[in-house]
Amino acid sequence: MRISCANLGSILPIVLAACVSETVPSGPVLSSTALLNNGNGVVLTVQGAGAVDLSAANAGEADFQFIAHKKANGSVWGHFRQSRSTAAGTVDFEGVVTCLTIDPNFPGRARIGGRVTANNSTNPAFLTTNHEVGDDVWFRVQDGGVGGDANDRSTTYGFKPTLVDTSEQYCALPFDGLPWWNPASIFPLARGTISVND
Repeated sequence: MRISCANLGSILPIVLAACVSETVPSGPVLSSTALLNNGNGVVLTVQGAGAVDLSAANAGEADFQFIAHKKANGSVWGHFRQSRSTAAGTVDFEGVVTCLTIDPNFPGRARIGGRVTANNSTNPAFLTTNHEVGDDVWFRVQDGGVGGDANDRSTTYGFKPTLVDTSEQYCALPFDGLPWWNPASIFPLARGTISVND
């Protein structure tokens, strides 16, 4: 769903109500004071909560929540979490946003990069030196619009050396073409919503 930041305050209660689910990871989803303060220089807000349908990858669902803001001066802030169960154990990461980009030529697409603040995983494949607190992590999302045919999408989290080595390099990647925007690695939501508001 694409809306301007100026109109976000009036629909925030509706968005929050729509995103509530017992399976969404605990913790804060949105910073309402930051969202409602239109005078703080925010030019971009990307947010979402729900579950990503990973059945096409034989991986069930991944519960997620995130919010990322960008000011006109380029500064960014926000947080994110994604958790999923695998045969080898849980994959569960939390982090803070360090970069956020969109491309006006591809409305609704956003790249979010950050730094791991908690790795609660039990799956050994996600307990390596590339998955430690302080390491870079990234994902991309697509706001599919409004209404019954909306198709919001998200990836799982990426870590070095998937495409790049840092979050900043990831945020600088193109928004179209393989391998940078691979449609096979961005999955529809099972429930919830994603919004890109610029």
